[in-house]
Amino acid sequence: MPFLTPFFAAFAPRTLAWEDYAMLVLYFALNLGIGWWCARRKQASSGDFFLGGGRVAWWAAALSFFATATSSISFMALPARTYTTDWKSFGSGPAQAFAGVLVGLFFIEVLRRLKLTTIFGYLDQRFDRRVRLLGAALGVLLKVGGRMSVVMLLPSLALSTVTGLNVYVSILLMGVVTTFYAMEGGFEAVVWTDVMQVIVTYGGVAVALFFLSRGVDGGLMGVATAAEAASKFNTVSWKLTVAEPTMWVFLGMFLAHIFTQLGDQPLMQRMLATTDAAAARRTVVTGNLIGLTSTVVFFFVGTSLWAFYRAHPERLAEGLPNDAIFPYFIANELPRGVVGLIVAGLFAAAMGALSSALNSTAAILVSDFQMLLRPDTPPEQQVRLARGATLLCGVIAIGMAAWLAWRGSASLWDEFLKLTALIGGGFPGVFALGLLTRRANARGVFLGALASIAVTWTVQTCTTTSPFLHAAVAVGSCIAIGYLASLLLGGRDEKKDLRGLTMWDRA
Repeated sequence: MPFLTPFFAAFAPRTLAWEDYAMLVLYFALNLGIGWWCARRKQASSGDFFLGGGRVAWWAAALSFFATATSSISFMALPARTYTTDWKSFGSGPAQAFAGVLVGLFFIEVLRRLKLTTIFGYLDQRFDRRVRLLGAALGVLLKVGGRMSVVMLLPSLALSTVTGLNVYVSILLMGVVTTFYAMEGGFEAVVWTDVMQVIVTYGGVAVALFFLSRGVDGGLMGVATAAEAASKFNTVSWKLTVAEPTMWVFLGMFLAHIFTQLGDQPLMQRMLATTDAAAARRTVVTGNLIGLTSTVVFFFVGTSLWAFYRAHPERLAEGLPNDAIFPYFIANELPRGVVGLIVAGLFAAAMGALSSALNSTAAILVSDFQMLLRPDTPPEQQVRLARGATLLCGVIAIGMAAWLAWRGSASLWDEFLKLTALIGGGFPGVFALGLLTRRANARGVFLGALASIAVTWTVQTCTTTSPFLHAAVAVGSCIAIGYLASLLLGGRDEKKDLRGLTMWDRA
């Protein structure tokens, strides 16, 4: 395919060979092909478009769950963290994974029983429509204004380093292709492209680790020996501080993530799309355990990069941004053809999370807003609205990613953690109050959710608290303020039947 090289030459004057471009073209063609194949299946209603008709295999949903939760943030930011420091941030992986396992074992059954399209439908039944709409609005803002833009920006920066491709061109290319197949194929296209993207991403990581180990005396054991001697494997910190990643910070992260995951529509959409409660439970537990394994892999990639450039300091450019270290290695140390595979893996890591966020955000807009305002909307029109909402979210996310690229940031992972905690506020605390208490009422939790945003902003701007703890601050303040406000404003409505809506009323 040499004819591709002149087309890309204007954007990529440095390293990619035609074999690499061929690999990228094949990757994008596979994504579009899966979207086209899924679009051929009849989508008679929004339930088909957003949940795949409830027929998604649990193992595919689990891989999609994992792809949704990780994205390009793992591919770039985690290796960058352990390359520059040590493994003290590793606790975030077990904190999130074990919290997710608890979600799968104890909470999924309650939610599956309610026949939901989005997780915010639970809030309508447990509290009232105002709480549902607030949660849905914050969910849309978080995904469109936060997650989607960040996961597009990270690989775009990587491609800029690897190929010289303009960051904005890369954002546009990735955003347009992902929006197209998510819009045409719906949830099933998202799930099956996620499965393919996980294979591509971790195939690329395995190849990169092979070449990294070849550049260090002793291979992978040589990496481990050098890292141990330099204290790069320091993992646990018991210091009594919340300004650094310590065990106390990760304990708070664990407690908060139980309900952060419960309130995350893209993740919970996977378990809602499976055939039954047992399959939903396996989806959530397996997806989280795969995520924990991937954290180990990506942290070790960063340590391997440190060992490689410690052995070959002359190969490292001065002034390289931290988040660019892995793509820099890809560009300068791997043979042609292999570079294209791993760049495709970068795209895959981002597009899995992006397509999931697009489909779930469209689900919120249609199910939690349109269908509440016009419940008599015909099924065919629901599908058209779903596609239109997917397109709109894609356009906005592309614009937000371009703005973040213009703004710049020293550490996108830290910025992502802060943005997630602030925009999402403590709203997952509303799910905690709904599932764990009978006394919480709509007015109290509404006030708690809004107050938690103010509390989180104060902590972020006025203290040095670690970004890992910001979500715990948000969720904890929502629970405390929401419960106290519920007591002060009166107990729950005695006329409201809570059976099946809390952990204590499962009848």
